[in-house]
Amino acid sequence: MFENGLKPLAIAVCFVLVALLWTFPLQHVIAYPFVFLFFGAIMGSAWFGGIIAGFIAVVLSSFLIGYFFILPYFSFDIAKESQSFFAAFILCAIAITVVSSARKRTENAIRRARDELETKVQERTAELVQSNHEIQESERQLRLLTEAIPQQIWRSDAAGCIEHCNQHLRDYTGREMDDLAGEAFFRILHPEDAPLYLQGWQDAVAIGGLFEEEARVRGADGAYRWFLARSIPQRSVDGAIACWYGIHIDIEEQHRAQQSLIKVQDDLSQLSRTMSMAEMAASIAHELNQPLTAVVTHAYACREWLRSESVNMEKAAATAEKIVQESTRASSVVSRVRALFRKDTQVREPADMNRLIQDLVRVLRDEAIRREIAIRLDLARDLPRLKMDQIQIQQVMRNLVMNAMEAMTHSPQPREIVIRSAKHDDGRIEVTVEDRGPGVAVDIVPRIFEPFFTTKPEGTGMGLAICRSIIEEHDGRMWAENSMQGGAIFQFTVRAQQ
Repeated sequence: MFENGLKPLAIAVCFVLVALLWTFPLQHVIAYPFVFLFFGAIMGSAWFGGIIAGFIAVVLSSFLIGYFFILPYFSFDIAKESQSFFAAFILCAIAITVVSSARKRTENAIRRARDELETKVQERTAELVQSNHEIQESERQLRLLTEAIPQQIWRSDAAGCIEHCNQHLRDYTGREMDDLAGEAFFRILHPEDAPLYLQGWQDAVAIGGLFEEEARVRGADGAYRWFLARSIPQRSVDGAIACWYGIHIDIEEQHRAQQSLIKVQDDLSQLSRTMSMAEMAASIAHELNQPLTAVVTHAYACREWLRSESVNMEKAAATAEKIVQESTRASSVVSRVRALFRKDTQVREPADMNRLIQDLVRVLRDEAIRREIAIRLDLARDLPRLKMDQIQIQQVMRNLVMNAMEAMTHSPQPREIVIRSAKHDDGRIEVTVEDRGPGVAVDIVPRIFEPFFTTKPEGTGMGLAICRSIIEEHDGRMWAENSMQGGAIFQFTVRAQQ
């Protein structure tokens, strides 16, 4: 009641009374002082008391002006010549009341909104400060945890740029963080492992998937040890990658044990192949012995029938027919042996030649290290995916790389194998395997792909022949030549299969 009744009335009375008291002395100095004084009283009442106080001031001012300052004086009657003036005063007073009260309400609303905004800003600022403090504390705890774990741990940003390495990693490499940030991190890897490691890391960052790769890391003493690198992306609430955390696990001992196991397996495999070849040779000899003996016997008989004084053409023809039968039998024996090594159905699927080469290098990396041989890749980009038997093509490349390794057994350091891929305009893909060995003697280059031709004491002479057959089945060609820098170059092409 006070806010809506007594307070507006008190404010209006106060302002109007002040205007009245000032009007009496000022009317002897200036003309019509009551106009601006009462307008001021009305404006003040509306400003401080609201629209109700303003209208009360309008009513009070109208009565006082009409009684004291408009003819006839001391009467509520308004002279005719002053009625227009009095009406204009009332209308202006009402307008001033409405405008002043509206302006006051607007300013009050703005002030309240500003106060509320400041309050919300202060609350939000306090929340942000608290949130930042919690984030900093969480990061500090995480950093302490990474330092406490006895593993080599690193962190990168969402784009894959290394930002932090824990103390264990820095101590092992003997480097400070400035020497490990960004691209410098990959310099601690062995030069032969860095390309595969970097390619795998870029692929993982591109697709946002898991990263896992084995590589040799250089320690502070200059020695390399094998580590298994693993990394997973950390995502924010909206699913975007915020950063990556990676770890290096020392697998040097496991790798040495694996190399020893691989060597034993190779020895057993070689022994098994030798025994299998011996069994196959014995089987072929046994199977071919009878038909070949029969062929020789019938051939001698046929010759005797033809040399006799009275040539017996009937018996000679019959004997020749038996020779044909025994030869056909021998051919069927060879066909059965070939069937053991021929697949009835061939699986051709689209494949990436560069990926096959990279996978092969990973498989043969331990063998190359054991033989102290470096494998360098020079792969063309954007190779077309061709339909091929991936197992057969990879077996061809494996045979060529293993032959290159064996050829460099007694070669001086550095020993290196270079594997290249190239694209031809007609859709063919060309693969080159180049070594730094003694090369191939010029006189045997034309015969090197012939079956059972070999320069190795323990060789069977079938490896390159089988390789050439596989390549020709893929509508390709294989050839060999010597490098100008020394060593042999084996090349083959494969073409898109329809």
